[in-house]
Amino acid sequence: MQTNEQLITLCQDLIKHPSLSGFEKEAASFIQKTMQSLAYDEVSIDAYGSVVGSIFGSQEGPAVLMDGHIDTVGVENPNLWNHDPFAGRLTEGRIYGRGSSDMKGALSAMMLAAAEFKKKTGGKFRGSLHVSATVCEECFEGISSRLVTKFVKPDVVIVGEASSLAIKRGQRGRAEVVLQTFGKSCHSSNPDEGVNAVTAMLTLLPEILALKAPHHPVLGEGILVLTDIVSSPYPAPACGRDRKIHPRPDPTDPGQAS
Repeated sequence: MQTNEQLITLCQDLIKHPSLSGFEKEAASFIQKTMQSLAYDEVSIDAYGSVVGSIFGSQEGPAVLMDGHIDTVGVENPNLWNHDPFAGRLTEGRIYGRGSSDMKGALSAMMLAAAEFKKKTGGKFRGSLHVSATVCEECFEGISSRLVTKFVKPDVVIVGEASSLAIKRGQRGRAEVVLQTFGKSCHSSNPDEGVNAVTAMLTLLPEILALKAPHHPVLGEGILVLTDIVSSPYPAPACGRDRKIHPRPDPTDPGQAS
């Protein structure tokens, strides 16, 4: 089978293994077996569930790590998709499915590229080549890859995230800030008896969002964005409603919005 045919098939097979964040075990096992069949010198699954495949050269040299995450976000409504999100269908030169771009396509390419490099060089090269298939990137970016780097100790890291085929030589980084406003619960028919924590949050948010994110000469403009707002308890103990409400995540401290 030619390399491009292998690549298409491998990407399709990965798509057929659903791997939401925290539920990557089946896909990880498939990746481990695939790396072993591709004659990687060493393949292991670490404590977090990430897969690391290694190819060692005949001489000492730098360690190069290629990384791609296994996990994907979910599929809210499969009926809205033109193609089955877990079928990996090839149509007009494109593979459709959850994770095809982010980032099972790139991960498939890196897995095969490393194996092809070993084959072409016969293992006669300086250093080592590693491919990591990391978990939980969508929810806890950087946590699982940190454990991988402690194991591999790479000199160079290549991340296969989609970039419109442009080489990106850095990342702006990421920080999450949790803001909390506190209130006092009361019945919605007597709002004056309480303090609405959400109203206080709505007063605070415009001030935060008005802050200018920093600019970097290479990495460009920074991004400042609201990603979630949660009220707790939800619903309030006496909110004047008598209907079933799906539970939402809530902070441990009652009477607050964050």
